[in-house]
Amino acid sequence: MSPERVVNIVVMAAVFGLVFSVWCICVLLWLGRYLARLQIVQRRLGVVAKETDESRTLRLWREAYIHAESVILPKKAVLRERLERLRQDAGWDTPIETVMVGVIGIAGLAFVVMYLLTGTILLGLGTTAAIVVLFWTYMRRHISKHTALFERQLVDALSVAARALRAGHPLVGAFQLVSGEIAEPLGPIFSQICQEQALGLDLKDSIRKVAGKTNNAEFRLFATAVAIQLKSGGNLADLMDSLASVIRARMRLNRRVRILTAQTQFSKKILIVIPILLFFLMNLINPEYMEPFYITFAGRLMLVGAILCILFGSWVMSRISKLRF
Repeated sequence: MSPERVVNIVVMAAVFGLVFSVWCICVLLWLGRYLARLQIVQRRLGVVAKETDESRTLRLWREAYIHAESVILPKKAVLRERLERLRQDAGWDTPIETVMVGVIGIAGLAFVVMYLLTGTILLGLGTTAAIVVLFWTYMRRHISKHTALFERQLVDALSVAARALRAGHPLVGAFQLVSGEIAEPLGPIFSQICQEQALGLDLKDSIRKVAGKTNNAEFRLFATAVAIQLKSGGNLADLMDSLASVIRARMRLNRRVRILTAQTQFSKKILIVIPILLFFLMNLINPEYMEPFYITFAGRLMLVGAILCILFGSWVMSRISKLRF
């Protein structure tokens, strides 16, 4: 082996070692910064503070929820069942078939109109995708409002049930009182439990059946706790009060998390909307300038790459703004 080749190998090894060392240092610096920011967020949320009765209850809630998730949830649902569950979570009375037909019809009409106006298929597909995304955003907002209302009603229902149990009512009587005092969406659920129990179905099975149709984690915890309490015995009134306090604590923590992640969510929306608006405006103002994106192979690849970058950026910012607790 010639001396020049040896020198080249040594230089390449040295450069590789230098680059690898710099990469390791950058990774360690990023990890240290990430852990420091994570500790700051945990301190602001009060997660790392000295464990109190409330924090211990929250920890036990999470452990019990993870353990009970496989017990309450039914087998993996098909697509129609998932869509039906989303419709129920949004609080809509319209059948899911009608909703899907309406969305598909509006998206198809928008595609035809945009294609007739511009003569480009990609712009029509983009309009269709935008309508689907807007509908999904609208549905998620309704689900969030419906879930918040459901949780507030569940806290009130547990307090009413606890007072009824202390007054001497049986558990079914307490549920009947809740169904009469609490409006939709929670009242009809307890009414259904009472009706199924009156028809001969076991109370534990009825509660588990209703909880399996609900995506709310707090209600599934309630169903698991009541089923265990009915089997093992104990003070149901104290159980209702404990569950109500845990749900209130989680609602307060959820509000604090939304406040801390509001800026990231707003930035994500702005960064997604700006390139889409600019794309449509450029197509309307100067179609000849945008024509190479549709008629050339390189332009189509650039459009696909832009769409993928927007989706990937939205996914990354959503993961950044999501706090698990």
